[in-house]
Amino acid sequence: MIRTTDQLIDRIAEELVWRRKELTELRSMAQEYDGQLRSRVIIRSAVALLYAHWEGFVKKTSSYYLEYVASHRLPYRRLTANFVALKLRSKFSELSASERISGGNALADFFCTSLDTQSNVPYRNVVDTKSNLSSTVLLDILSALGLDHAPFATRLNFIDSNLVNPRNHIAHGEEIDVTVAEYLQLHDDVIVLIETYRNEIENSSVLKRFDRGV
Repeated sequence: MIRTTDQLIDRIAEELVWRRKELTELRSMAQEYDGQLRSRVIIRSAVALLYAHWEGFVKKTSSYYLEYVASHRLPYRRLTANFVALKLRSKFSELSASERISGGNALADFFCTSLDTQSNVPYRNVVDTKSNLSSTVLLDILSALGLDHAPFATRLNFIDSNLVNPRNHIAHGEEIDVTVAEYLQLHDDVIVLIETYRNEIENSSVLKRFDRGV
């Protein structure tokens, strides 16, 4: 269980290190074989891997942050609304599946009696990137985790047009030409994007933005 900010930061750092090593290796190879067919093949592979590491990093570190928040076991009343909402999702699912008149009792009971009890924030298999981490999906994840949208506002079009769409074309076996220069810029931009997400999670943990009592 991730219980401290230092533990969370360490886990995120570990997650980033191995991903950067792989991407840096591909970057070097693309430059080394510039002008050759091998470079074109490497670039196509690298674009797909850039997306994969972006999606994987968001999914993993989001789960780490949820685990960190869950470990505090704060009363529901002190949690920001987004984390209470994660807990309520399962209760709403149960309610919608029930045909009993009394089906809503459990949900009503939560609001009447459970707000001062220790929270049980779900953190396993909660973050769904839908295998297509578009700007729309990203904004939904940011909202679910209570993270700030502002640092990503100028990057939303980039995510869809420069990262997700090319990756989808490549994944579907379609021909797409990306020059070495374009790929190098894409690499740098994705690293910035990953670092931005990292900063948001770390800042939220340090400032305890999930705790309305702070």
